[in-house]
Amino acid sequence: MTLKELVLKNRSFRAYDESFTFTEEDMREFIDLARNCPTSGNQQALKFYISWERDEVDEIAKCTHWGVDRPYKGINPSGFILILQDNDIDKRMWAWWRDAGIAAQTILLRATEMGLGGLMIGSFDKKPLRDVTKLADNLKILLVVAIGKPTEKSVLEDLAEGESTLPLRDENNVTHVKKRPLDELIVKRG
Repeated sequence: MTLKELVLKNRSFRAYDESFTFTEEDMREFIDLARNCPTSGNQQALKFYISWERDEVDEIAKCTHWGVDRPYKGINPSGFILILQDNDIDKRMWAWWRDAGIAAQTILLRATEMGLGGLMIGSFDKKPLRDVTKLADNLKILLVVAIGKPTEKSVLEDLAEGESTLPLRDENNVTHVKKRPLDELIVKRG
């Protein structure tokens, strides 16, 4: 699959087949790829918490907000990766938000390449999530990445004038994702 094909196939999925499972080694493979991404000043201040055991995955899911109403049983991902900032290395948030996005996209592109899918989650309950994961005080949670085998389909469509950019799920469990036209996104000189 080409990079373009991977990017076009990589969507935000919110429903997964819970019978699909990861091993610790599977999850470590995602981190091994993400750790090799460029980082601000090569400080490498990101750390990663991996979760693949069903009970913990379900507890982490309860601490996250997915942008849509969804039950927390029966459609959870098979794993979560928490992308963390190690404040003992560097406390500058502005640098590590970018790095977290690069790492998350790399993880999701690898998942897509494997025939899987995922979702970047920036909305979560910090204290309950810290209680579940028992993270050290120097580690700040930047992003949560859900990974699993999607049970939904997502299609890209051009955004028509007057249409909302909010994704719409139809009666066949297909999510229609509207994208702004290319010409609308390119800014020309003065």
